[in-house]
Amino acid sequence: MSVFKTTITKAAFADTNLLPPEDVIKEAVALNTNCATPTVTIQGDAPRVRIPYVETDPTAGVVAEGAEITQTSAALNEIEIATHKVALTIPITNEALTYTDATKLVSTSAANAVTNRVDAMFLSAAADEVAGTPAGLAKLDGLTTETVTDLKDLSPILTVLSKITDHGGEPSALVMRYSVWARLMALTAKDGRPLIAPDVTSSAEPRLFNVPVFFNSYAAADTVLALSAKDIFVSASQVEAATSKDALFTFDSSVMRLVMRFGYGLAHPERIGKVVLPAA
Repeated sequence: MSVFKTTITKAAFADTNLLPPEDVIKEAVALNTNCATPTVTIQGDAPRVRIPYVETDPTAGVVAEGAEITQTSAALNEIEIATHKVALTIPITNEALTYTDATKLVSTSAANAVTNRVDAMFLSAAADEVAGTPAGLAKLDGLTTETVTDLKDLSPILTVLSKITDHGGEPSALVMRYSVWARLMALTAKDGRPLIAPDVTSSAEPRLFNVPVFFNSYAAADTVLALSAKDIFVSASQVEAATSKDALFTFDSSVMRLVMRFGYGLAHPERIGKVVLPAA
């Protein structure tokens, strides 16, 4: 991602790029289609967006030849998503700007910082009444939750997957810290065999109960989230990447700024599962 750009005619060509979020924060869990459903792209300063969804699917029937087909309809509803500005500024000397490697390092670091903030907001952040930001998935009420007091096997995860399926969810991802995955890999049967097969633990794309597993440092501690992507809606704006030599003119330095808006919402909280393990 190249975000540093200088032009001669500032009035016509400002040092600003608008970049798709999937280019800048492509590693963010919220943008992974296994974990959530991307919806409308936020345009400009849009603090709230409304997302339509099907509350109840229509019913199809078996009809005799020549008989009238009974009318049916889908129950539509909408969810309102509050979006929040995620931003940072980074100073860099004008001398460093002359080196391509230096600007790439700084821009990559800035993109990582935005990705980390979005991951934390989406997965595990506590609600902030001052900033007006909501809680992350792991701290929401109404999730299908299993609390484990003594971790002996994988049955709590299987139980949650079955329950969210009974509620109409479609398990599409298990999200956890790698430290949680390590605890699950260490579980063994009575004969000493690992409960998770070695070929699963060594796979580049591990699955558990045929559900893809994703690791993220910003997932809640000692927690496994079972997600149904079709029931989680994410809205993200383009990322505005801008640079200016004016703010730090007397320091002979420039400032890089990244700004975007992000928000998410749930249609059916009971279709999202959470397994809380005892503290390690």
